[in-house]
Amino acid sequence: MRRVKFLPPILLTLVAGLIIGPASASSVKPCLLLGTDTKVEKVSVQTCKKFYSSGSAIKFPVDSKTVKYGVVVSGESGSSLKATFFDRNNKQTIFAQSLIPKTLVDKKQAVQYIFQAKLRSQKIVSIKPVLFVPTKTMLLPFVNSQFIGQVNNLTPADGINETDWIRWNFNQVDSNGKLQGKFVNLKSAVRVSQMMEPPAPCEPALIALEGESQWYSKILGNDENIFMYWDPGMHTRMNSEYVVSMGGGITYMSTAPSVNVLMKTKIKIQNVDSWTIHGNPMGTPYLFDKGLGFGFTPGFSAQTPVISCVVN
Repeated sequence: MRRVKFLPPILLTLVAGLIIGPASASSVKPCLLLGTDTKVEKVSVQTCKKFYSSGSAIKFPVDSKTVKYGVVVSGESGSSLKATFFDRNNKQTIFAQSLIPKTLVDKKQAVQYIFQAKLRSQKIVSIKPVLFVPTKTMLLPFVNSQFIGQVNNLTPADGINETDWIRWNFNQVDSNGKLQGKFVNLKSAVRVSQMMEPPAPCEPALIALEGESQWYSKILGNDENIFMYWDPGMHTRMNSEYVVSMGGGITYMSTAPSVNVLMKTKIKIQNVDSWTIHGNPMGTPYLFDKGLGFGFTPGFSAQTPVISCVVN
């Protein structure tokens, strides 16, 4: 009788890897959740619906001498022939713009794509989009969060403090890719935290502090509704910004990561800690930041119930 020999499990794994191919044996989705593919010149490109929350937000194989992953920028150097590839470390490589799909040439939206570049002798010889990051995906980490800190006033009017306490709540992302929120203490007095006074003092509504100067309302408006959006290239293609729009229409900006960097890090909402007015700062509430955090968790954190109060 012929004896049958069985391979140890580790050898079976190695054999399977050789048959299937090493990429298939160790494949990992680029994002935790993938959405409906988008089309780039009839080619299907995966869409990132939700980032990974541990490790890097986006996962692609480690770059090699022949294959790299990153974003592309075209049309900003003044040349219609050259484009720039930014890898996950923001190292730049100049290449022929003709390699980019024509529908993405000189388009702001191009920096929302991760591209796979193939190289020969350190030169990019082919490039293709492999992942699209919608604006909504960049905002999801901020869903049901709160930002607590202070507003900083530049050359304030008489009777206006240099700084005042503020709280914003952010809820859900709408169909237009905007994270809807509320300026909690624009018109209402609220407690700094859920603890009762004196540990959690009652902070006044900002508009109640302005008197006849209209210091806050002329810039922030009288509408408590605010929203946040992501602009992947506000001033230049790689100038990624989070933007908060006030009820009066004035916007404030904070630095956001570009999608290539998200292949080596994750979005940390706690790192988004200051917002600068988009315009002339003189004579305005020009900056919101997390402040020192006396009696409350400064900056972004998970949303807690709002407790109304009356200022004595």
